[in-house]
Amino acid sequence: MKTIYTNGVIISLEDYSGNALVEENGKIINIGNYQELYEKGMKVVDLEGHTLIPAFIDSHSHISGYATSLLQVALDDCQSIQDVQKVIHKYIEENQIKNDEFIMCKGYDHHKLKEKRHITKQELDTFSQDIPIIIQHQTGHCGVMNSNALKKLNIQKETKSPEGGKIDFDTGFLEETAFTYYLQKAPMASLESLKKAYLKAQQTYASYGITTAQDGMIVDALKNIYHMLIQDHIFYIDVVGYPGFDAHDFMKDFQNHIKKYMNNFKIGGYKMFLDGSPQNKTAWTISPYVDGTYGYPTLTDEQLKNNLIKAVQEDMQVLVHCNGDQAVQHYMDQYQRVHQQDIRPVIIHAQMMRPEQMNQAKDLHMIPSFFLSHVYYFGDIHKENMGVQRAQSISPLQSALKHHLCFTMHTDAPVIQPNMIESLHIAVNRETQSDDILGKEECIEPLEALKALTIHGAYQYFEENEKGSLKIGKKADMVILSENPLTIDKKKIKDIKVLKTIKDGQVIFDSQEGINVSQTTNIF
Repeated sequence: MKTIYTNGVIISLEDYSGNALVEENGKIINIGNYQELYEKGMKVVDLEGHTLIPAFIDSHSHISGYATSLLQVALDDCQSIQDVQKVIHKYIEENQIKNDEFIMCKGYDHHKLKEKRHITKQELDTFSQDIPIIIQHQTGHCGVMNSNALKKLNIQKETKSPEGGKIDFDTGFLEETAFTYYLQKAPMASLESLKKAYLKAQQTYASYGITTAQDGMIVDALKNIYHMLIQDHIFYIDVVGYPGFDAHDFMKDFQNHIKKYMNNFKIGGYKMFLDGSPQNKTAWTISPYVDGTYGYPTLTDEQLKNNLIKAVQEDMQVLVHCNGDQAVQHYMDQYQRVHQQDIRPVIIHAQMMRPEQMNQAKDLHMIPSFFLSHVYYFGDIHKENMGVQRAQSISPLQSALKHHLCFTMHTDAPVIQPNMIESLHIAVNRETQSDDILGKEECIEPLEALKALTIHGAYQYFEENEKGSLKIGKKADMVILSENPLTIDKKKIKDIKVLKTIKDGQVIFDSQEGINVSQTTNIF
């Protein structure tokens, strides 16, 4: 059956004009005037004055990380170390956690704690000597383990820090590659719990208007989970996966998914980390932070070069996590030496990318994917770490526009919620949590922000002929918004609501109906 959408605003991001759009069998077949397009027997969807736009495309997040975070103890609201202790202790008592049963916690931010420091293993040991506890920082780049967890994972005082990471055995603090390596060694939740978590994660993404999501940095430990997800047809939004270069087993098992969707999952390329985060001052910089440090690389030159050669030889896209400007420069220089065909390489985060680096990025056909929401969530911290003047230029979107760079924006969920409307608002307004305007000259117009969340995301995934705009022949992946983001008061963009999310012509989220309980059974 054909469906016609009418009586609202249609933002196609194409050269179409009209007040109606027709969908059939999951594809857009016409756009124009309602009187000319309507046929007897069509299903009519009255937009009631609301706005129809292309569905949002998540250009970088970790949907597996988001799903597993739903099974972890949330520390996001903790304002002191005592709060952290109370939340974990309450969880242990209420859930009757047994000795030797791992507790995974997530979301604390030491900058927001009264003590302005990380909790220590000794402070976790006060109530949990027989229970292994791992708590993950909001950034995902570091965390703390209590003594029992260190013992279970065979981390001793003599254990050496891996390349690109640090282990502080005395406090239980692990950073960058050290933390991510040992985190993968911890036991995972049951497949049944994870199945429910992935369903709930997708419903959350859909509630924010996302129909294409990313799973950045897939590891071999997820292999069995993905077999279950694919075999049981769990994915109903499209998911683009980027395994790490050492995920050999995963790549072997899912080679049929390379560059093509099967059961809504495809492998888009490879992912690697080159540095850390500016909040923790581990992002690799050209100029020092206020305390005189520069951050550091998480890969050796040889590792970076070999990984890039592998990607180019296999004609695979590569996503490289680069927050600091030195990391960006090193990535560009190394890629310039080995590149041949255009694999649309992506600079993930690009927080401190400098305008003078953008011509080189353009020549290499690189796509910066900015973690723009840093401005709001961490902008005030960046002022402390980098200095006020230097912090003004984080996520330099306007500079990217002036250099004619195709760029995308992302949320890096589960670091924050996959809220694309919020990203759009921050790109336009650049307000921090203290209501400061951080880098007014880097604000962009709503139209450019919308493109970065839609058509540019499709281009990043080599899917610009199928998604990202409302065009005849493309997928009917669409979102109905409560207001027009191009005409509403810029300060009110954040108040726009996602009313419906449509994937291949089918409604997968409806704010009037709430969450589909059959798909997202309570996992707690």
